[in-house]
Amino acid sequence: MSTNRTKMALGLSLAALALGTVTACAADPSSSGAAGDTTLTFGVDGTVPSIDPVLADNSTVDQSVVPMYESLVDYDPDGSLQGRLATSWKVADDARSVTFTLRDGAAFHDGAPVTAEDVKYTFDRAKKLGVGVAQFLSDYASAEVVSPSEVKINLASPSSLFIGGLAKVYIVNAKLVAKNAGTDDGQTWLASNEAGSGPYTLDDFKPNRQIIFEKYDDFTGEANTAAPEKIVYRLIPESSTQREEMLAGNIDVADGIEPQDLEAVLEHDGLTSVELAKAQGLYVYFNTQRAPFNDPKVREGIRLAYDYQAHVKTILGGHGAVATGVAPAVMDCRPESAPFEQDLDQARELLKGLAASGQELSLAYQSIFAEQADAATALQSTLRDLGVKVKLKTVDYPTYIESLGSVATTPDMAVIWDNPPTPDVGSLLTTRYHSKFRETSTNFGQYGNPAIDALLDEANATGDADTRCELYKEVEQKLIDDSASMPVADEVTTVVVPTTVKGVELYPAHTGYMPQTYQVEG
Repeated sequence: MSTNRTKMALGLSLAALALGTVTACAADPSSSGAAGDTTLTFGVDGTVPSIDPVLADNSTVDQSVVPMYESLVDYDPDGSLQGRLATSWKVADDARSVTFTLRDGAAFHDGAPVTAEDVKYTFDRAKKLGVGVAQFLSDYASAEVVSPSEVKINLASPSSLFIGGLAKVYIVNAKLVAKNAGTDDGQTWLASNEAGSGPYTLDDFKPNRQIIFEKYDDFTGEANTAAPEKIVYRLIPESSTQREEMLAGNIDVADGIEPQDLEAVLEHDGLTSVELAKAQGLYVYFNTQRAPFNDPKVREGIRLAYDYQAHVKTILGGHGAVATGVAPAVMDCRPESAPFEQDLDQARELLKGLAASGQELSLAYQSIFAEQADAATALQSTLRDLGVKVKLKTVDYPTYIESLGSVATTPDMAVIWDNPPTPDVGSLLTTRYHSKFRETSTNFGQYGNPAIDALLDEANATGDADTRCELYKEVEQKLIDDSASMPVADEVTTVVVPTTVKGVELYPAHTGYMPQTYQVEG
């Protein structure tokens, strides 16, 4: 199991490269080229309307805030949980509380010390807002300030997922945010300002366009002296635009160039690509609380209708693999399962009642991503041949997440990329399929099953890793049998970099870049 666990942890990044050595000519012509004195420009394939770290459950927001903030804990490349702001933690005998000790000398960018009060404020704020990273605090009951450097977190119930989930809960400067709280607990202010203690400060933010980070010389954590002096994220969701900007030398690293555009880029002298398997998949989620998808036979019929092999071969250009379960293949604690296959005869039989009803289904997808658009069109076409009407609906990610707030507004079906919140497969299974997360931003299919809930509760409450793993496998098999969702393909990230970039390797836990780990020479 340890080998799979390492592979799973290493594969979780969207394109998070821990570069042992990078020799790069920065796109910014003002760069001096000296070690640690460069500008590194990334093409990032997403939109970021807000950099409030409470929204870091969104992968693009996460990669946008991680340079500026620190969490109590985080995952190292080998998949082990390590302290960041916390140097140690102690779980109570009854597993209903955890006491964290903070790093000596930790300070925010305005010079204020990071204290237990800041931890309490961050947790209370997220819990109150009930959005984003609040999903990782579902078992959080309260916090007690033991001393300026010690905080006791009380849990409503024991949870094996709680500590790992804190890797996405970034600690904010309580006094600074409170000063700018306004009427919405600082959401408006933090949307375009930062209050962190990380290795970079915010230099400039233009929503959905660009973020510029400056290296913070007084960072009190483990410093990377050879990291770039300035980091630029250019938010470029379109693959073709990333391609042209890469060819023009306007960006140094791109992770959103899709298969149809890769060949043109890689024909260019001086550019190469690195393919990174990751814990992300393409899924079709059904609104399981509304007809016709409250019928598992209909869900199964839709699942059997799709041509998975054609998806990988044609849409992905071979850059990926057919899904084999509800959790990506690189993760640990998965049952043995064959790749999903199309069976049109069985699909037609299962869907004949739906076809006869004449009901038109809605299928949402993000049109800026070619894979999602192509998958939505392919599924619509196949179902039309089976007599099932499907109306395509384009949607942006924030609007889709907002729609999950109620069963009534959740689309019948949605094509969406999804990835585990943390390297623990339980985090994916719980937030996506436990009924307590229905009508929140995480249960994409509004799924609920008392048997699944009971198994997840049992798994998350046990301290025995092997027992927990077996329970998770049982949950996954039941979800497959119930066609709770439609996993399509396991994804890879193809990162395009200059040939002078060396030592590319994977980094865990965050679906975005960890640029503060880079070492830049020349």
